[in-house]
Amino acid sequence: MIQILLLILLLLMPSYSEAAFTIYLKNGSEISGVSSYEKRAGEVIIYFGGGSIGIPEKDIAKIEETGASEKDFTTEQTTTPETEKPAPPAAPAEEPATAEKTERANRLQAELDAINAELSTVESHETNITATLEEKTASRQNWNPYQHRYLQQELEPLQQELSTIQQKKGELLQRKAYIEGEMRSLQ
Repeated sequence: MIQILLLILLLLMPSYSEAAFTIYLKNGSEISGVSSYEKRAGEVIIYFGGGSIGIPEKDIAKIEETGASEKDFTTEQTTTPETEKPAPPAAPAEEPATAEKTERANRLQAELDAINAELSTVESHETNITATLEEKTASRQNWNPYQHRYLQQELEPLQQELSTIQQKKGELLQRKAYIEGEMRSLQ
């Protein structure tokens, strides 16, 4: 009977070793496995199984207790796990999250608009260079070898510029796809 009781207690122990907090950073990352934390001089010291780490307060969006409603980190009160006050009702806590989502969505939309404008400019420049290259190469069939060499010397910088523009266009399209994915995840 004692063996069974010990086995049950042993199986229940991992549930007590779970983290008590999840730290959400403003860059979108989250730190789980936090057993406790404390605020010290503009920095939050986070304690977890393997040790501790300090993170500037300004980089933390919120600290959420595992299994409890979230706590707004922007308040000035110093909290430690031992002296925490009961969490406010869930409804007011959701409003800042919605406001943060809206603010993030607005920033992403502004960045997407800037990328679209830059992409439009790059595509226009690409079209102009392509047209210039086609125009110069259209009549080269009747040229002698000296003229072909001269034409190649003229076309080489244009082809390099076109290559650079196409590379930049590819990077812009990748950034655009990433931002659109971020915006979909916010919705």
